[in-house]
Amino acid sequence: MQLRFKIPLLFTIVAIITSLILTLFAYFSTLQAIENTQQQQLKTTATIIQKSFEEEGRNAGSRAEIVANMPSVKQAFRAKDRNQLLQILTPIMNIQKERYGVMEANFQLPPATSFLRVFTPKEGIGDDLSSFRETIVLANQRQELQIGLEIGRQGLGVRGVTPVVDAQGHIGSFGISMGLAPILEKIKKITGAELGIFVDNDLMLKIATLLKPPEADQIIGGLRVESATNWQRIRNLVSSDLLRTVNDTRMIVQKVDDTNYGITLLPLLDFKGKKIGVIVAGQNLQELVSYGNGVLVNALALGSLIMILLAGTGTVLFNGLLLRPLLAISNAMHSLNMHDTMRSIDALSQRKDELGRIARGLEKLHQRLIPLEVAEPNQEEAQNHD
Repeated sequence: MQLRFKIPLLFTIVAIITSLILTLFAYFSTLQAIENTQQQQLKTTATIIQKSFEEEGRNAGSRAEIVANMPSVKQAFRAKDRNQLLQILTPIMNIQKERYGVMEANFQLPPATSFLRVFTPKEGIGDDLSSFRETIVLANQRQELQIGLEIGRQGLGVRGVTPVVDAQGHIGSFGISMGLAPILEKIKKITGAELGIFVDNDLMLKIATLLKPPEADQIIGGLRVESATNWQRIRNLVSSDLLRTVNDTRMIVQKVDDTNYGITLLPLLDFKGKKIGVIVAGQNLQELVSYGNGVLVNALALGSLIMILLAGTGTVLFNGLLLRPLLAISNAMHSLNMHDTMRSIDALSQRKDELGRIARGLEKLHQRLIPLEVAEPNQEEAQNHD
């Protein structure tokens, strides 16, 4: 194969390999960056969930303490006047329920006997809650605010229970419970994730007797969905095996209906730190995947452009700087060998590189051969004369 074909072919092969390496490097670097971004996004979601529940616990505690420290409330509670308590708190608690997600507002007598449920005043009077409402027991025993998740007769809530104390001493306790649905909606607005809370169904059936039993399709692996921003989406993201394995925070990425989802799973812990269920957050990651596919297309296009530029530039430079001068020198040497008039290579002889040195050497050789070329015809004429 001649150099005019061999060298451009080599340039093309090198260009293809170079562009392929650059394309693969860009693509895999992007994939790694996307994976890191996904994991960071899921970690951030887990942190936001934990912080949100902690914040709601503080909110519940603050609301409970405000009510418990109202002089009129203390006076009515000391007098065990339910009607007076309802008259004072019903308007306030209705606003709290509508605007801020307060689910329960209840008074208890020591150790944990239900005295008044503000939203359902005719229910639960005298109900002994000590076997399952430990926040109430501890608030009355220690006379300290208790905060955390706990299951009650009306279901699971983020609770703040505080002692009620007046000048005569300890009276009992007052508790606020924040509903789960508003908390999940807040988290969804921040993270864009769909969320669901699953709770041990046996515990709920035993304790939350004021709730209707769940439908069969709302129970997965012994856990019932207590609240969800989009139940059908959450239902498609989890399985009983997956929920059973959640003992600490887990983050996975899986494909559902041809769409990539990032799933964050956290154990649902009550105020004592005991696992009573699972929190699930699912985020659509298809935008990141589509971005990765777009990067691949762009990388291929850029790699092709680099290949063309490298191959084209190499070929042009080879032809212009090396091949054409070599052809000119070759033609001059061929003419010299055939005793023809040597083709001019003056332009080449002016060059300062190796090709210029070859051209100048060829011109000197030509100058030396000229006397010999003139002498040979004279000798032939003399021999013919003799």
